Amino acid sequence: MVKLNSFLIEMENKNIFSNVGKKIALYKKNNPNNNILSLGVGDVSKPIPKKVIEAMHAAVDELSSMDSFKGYGAYYGYNFLKEKILSNDYKQFDFSLDEIYISNGTKTDSTSILELFDIDSKICITDPMYPIYRDGAACLNRKVECVEVDSDFVAKIPNNKYDIIYICSPSNPIGICYDYDNLKKWVDYAVKNNSIILYDNVYSSFIVSKNVPKSIYEIPNAKKVAIEFRSFSKCASFTGVRCSYFVIPKEINNGINELWKRRTINRFNGADYIAQKGAEAVYTEEAQKEIKSNIEYYHNNAIRLREAFSDMGFTVFGGIDSPFLWIKIKENMSSWEYFDFLLNSLEIIVIPGIIFGKNGDNFFRVSALASSKVIDLAIERLRNYYEK
Repeated sequence: MVKLNSFLIEMENKNIFSNVGKKIALYKKNNPNNNILSLGVGDVSKPIPKKVIEAMHAAVDELSSMDSFKGYGAYYGYNFLKEKILSNDYKQFDFSLDEIYISNGTKTDSTSILELFDIDSKICITDPMYPIYRDGAACLNRKVECVEVDSDFVAKIPNNKYDIIYICSPSNPIGICYDYDNLKKWVDYAVKNNSIILYDNVYSSFIVSKNVPKSIYEIPNAKKVAIEFRSFSKCASFTGVRCSYFVIPKEINNGINELWKRRTINRFNGADYIAQKGAEAVYTEEAQKEIKSNIEYYHNNAIRLREAFSDMGFTVFGGIDSPFLWIKIKENMSSWEYFDFLLNSLEIIVIPGIIFGKNGDNFFRVSALASSKVIDLAIERLRNYYEK
């Protein structure tokens, strides 16, 4: 008998996102006429900017003629998009085109990158943390260990050595950011221990605090130890289009940049041309105005949610530099019990904290990416219950 991936077999199948969907589907089936409000969804509520749509339509037309057809070849991404990324997102860091890689989603990128490293590499995450790091590693037969976090959910520097370090900032699910000093401690740790930081920075467009770096490369020596991931999903509403990018600096040791090229040409045929043409248009003046307006819209949602939950006596993290809020449950309930209570009593959807790790069981995650109408109605229902 063929031996199967034991990590997949042992993977948690109880406290997972899909069970949220199952519970919601059952409730809707039994209550088809009720108005359920979702504060849990991580999807966006604003459409793709018009200039971007126009660019993707033009790209589709290009594929109808062999004079302009695009097929195989751009395994690492087209230069037209890399140039826009370099001149807009990384212009102060002196990167080159072949240090930028275009892909089809950070969810894939942040775990596929583990193929660079030996299967016995020691990987650390925090608990709570976005579960793809843990579960994606399991899909690749890798084990992860959790490091402790402080009272603000920032990872503490460990005494022992880890080879690979996952940091998500702005954080999903916590919604907090690593400020300059905290990030510098981790870069210094990585330099000292010959470690690699996998820096998930997909929510960078939400950062407003002055002491929070927009990129890990603002920290001295970060080019020697950090791979940074970004995406167009939330800023440009590409959740259904799929286009992402990441930086592998040449200064990282062991020739990692060249090694990734070897891996990619054997494992990936390149991101969608149509999506990349759309992503190029993200950097136009017209699209940037629309994106800025959308980010402000989500920020305003987050501010209202943060103020409302605080007024109702909850302890709230996040919602300042991130569209996510991490809220401590006041009642003596597990996070699944509280999820069921909100769904059945107030018809509001949140995400149970246990999904993000056992230390999240006293919390729930709320998203500000819903429409303002949904946000306002949910706040009204919550206030009616908690302030009655």
